[in-house]
Amino acid sequence: MGEIWKTTADAIQAGKAAGVIGPLDEGAVVVLLQMAQRLDDVEFPVIDGKFDNVTQGLYLKYCESLGLTPAGRNRLEEKKDAGGGKLAQLRGIQGGTAGKTAGRKRA
Repeated sequence: MGEIWKTTADAIQAGKAAGVIGPLDEGAVVVLLQMAQRLDDVEFPVIDGKFDNVTQGLYLKYCESLGLTPAGRNRLEEKKDAGGGKLAQLRGIQGGTAGKTAGRKRA
């Protein structure tokens, strides 16, 4: 494998060790490694006579979404600091009471 693939594989292992990448990310990890392999092709960006202007940008987006870039890690930290998903945020706004239904009075 080439330099980009090796560097990507090392970053993935570091992300797993840091808890940034988990089992639910395995599909994205496989695709990321496939893209890294394509980027390492000596003929890139013209492979088999076809110009590839997509793989490089997708590679960077995948890295970011997996937390393998500074911006991606910042977004992951923001999500952790937000205190959960949308439902948790809405419940927090409503005072944290479970079972409340917005816009409906209980009898």
